Amino acid sequence: MMLVNDTEKAARERRILFSYYHKKDRDIAAQIKALGEQKKSNRQNAKASGFPAQKLDHYLKSFNAEDQQKPVDKLKSERENLEWLGYIPATSGGDLLSQVDRVDGEQMIQAKGFHAGLTGLDRVSSYDAGSVDDKLWLESYDAGRKEYDTEIPDILARVQAAATNEEPAADPGDGDPFQTDIED
Repeated sequence: MMLVNDTEKAARERRILFSYYHKKDRDIAAQIKALGEQKKSNRQNAKASGFPAQKLDHYLKSFNAEDQQKPVDKLKSERENLEWLGYIPATSGGDLLSQVDRVDGEQMIQAKGFHAGLTGLDRVSSYDAGSVDDKLWLESYDAGRKEYDTEIPDILARVQAAATNEEPAADPGDGDPFQTDIED
């Protein structure tokens, strides 16, 4: 009789353990669904601001690429296809990275730092701490962070106002930097 109780107990514990994993799986699925809805809403807002989902997908895929050369190689191939089709003028040939309009190393460091600051990534460069490249990256990060922090409230207010067909609240003291004093 002891064997039957042990078997029943083991079966009950197995069922309870399965329920534990099922609950975790169900909770994760609910989070994924909620995040999917957030992503869908973000994509709709981005589209309304003129950014198609494909642009966001490409940017994220390039950003997350383990091998950063892969997106560059893909771009080179796609550019070559467009040249062959006659849609864009032929480049000077050779490696995409050797073209004269290519940014130099310092510009790349600045671009990476600025992007990190603008998008709120951690303020840690991949360069040796205290090196010239590290300092340049950190300065660029700070510039990107500052630009985001100072500009995003106004930009979001304009986007929200446009979505609701209202005028954004005027901020006294901040004039339109593009406003001219030319009268019609």
